[in-house]
Amino acid sequence: MRSVTAYTDIPVPITDLSGPPFPVESPVATFGEIGEFGFIERIGAAEMPRTARVRCGIGDDCAVLACENDRVRLITSDLMVEGVHFVLEVSDPRWLGHKLLAVNLSDIAAMGGEPREALISLAIHRDLDVGYMERVYRGLRELASRFGVNVVGGDTTRSTGPLVMNLTLTGEMDQDRVCYRSGASPGDLIYVSGTLGDSAAGLKLAQGDDVGLSEEDRKFLLFRHQRPQPRVALGQALAASGAVTAMLDLSDGVASDLRHICRQSGVSAVIDGTAIPVSPAFRRFRGLSDAGTRNLEISGGEDYELLCTVAHGRRDDVEALAARSGISRIGRIEAGDGRIYLENAQGVRTELEARGFEHFSGSGAP
Repeated sequence: MRSVTAYTDIPVPITDLSGPPFPVESPVATFGEIGEFGFIERIGAAEMPRTARVRCGIGDDCAVLACENDRVRLITSDLMVEGVHFVLEVSDPRWLGHKLLAVNLSDIAAMGGEPREALISLAIHRDLDVGYMERVYRGLRELASRFGVNVVGGDTTRSTGPLVMNLTLTGEMDQDRVCYRSGASPGDLIYVSGTLGDSAAGLKLAQGDDVGLSEEDRKFLLFRHQRPQPRVALGQALAASGAVTAMLDLSDGVASDLRHICRQSGVSAVIDGTAIPVSPAFRRFRGLSDAGTRNLEISGGEDYELLCTVAHGRRDDVEALAARSGISRIGRIEAGDGRIYLENAQGVRTELEARGFEHFSGSGAP
């Protein structure tokens, strides 16, 4: 038996190293079976012990850490993988850089925070043209300058396969203004910003779904898909109003994302199917498309608009923002067990399934 010197300078015996390097356990499930959110629930249930500094860990748009002077630090991170989120040969690298930062900015906006610093990690194939990544950084820096974000570091390594880009973004805000997903109550009203379904329609156009749209409509929908505009100022205004009880950004679609608020708040929701805001370009796209695109405004992802719940007695405070920021009321929160219902003009309800993008099910867009 040999021994080595540990950091404590106490000899530590090394036992027999033959056999498996770790315990072999029976399979529990595959990622295809439990999905992205099932995995998050599993690791969230066994996360590291919380300290007083951790105000929020796994399960919201950002982690929230306590700082000095009643401030908190927000931290979020997102990946973009070639072949999953984009196709290298047909993707404008400038807009990939824009989107890499925009999706993280949207997470900060969903908490009501102020974006601060970014770290970028890259896994790059050795044959990739350096100019391609320079253009990625150009788009990223252009958006960063708009929101006062500083790129302060990261990591670069070689990939033997696809291009992988990860961005981690920090933010700050007052601790008593943070908007979590867990505060909705029966009687609250549900609001969304902007229009829904545009990005999903833009993706279908990018994939070659030629439905005979005008060039103007095509450009609008492609813009909405390739260059999402994070609602940072609106998120800050909503948080400052004190009227918001829960908030998140719409990355996977209303049918999927609203479910997070419902489950974490222990409530159900009713969406008014006649009140979903859609753009004229999307309405024309939907009219020319096949039946498979009919619910994109509900199930389509990557709009990166804000969805929030508001205490009924504070509705005037939020609707005062509507004229300036394009906020629409689309439903209400009810007592329940996390279900979501779509209600038509006659008041007939249909329970919605979670049909947003799911990385391991094969649903949604690449």
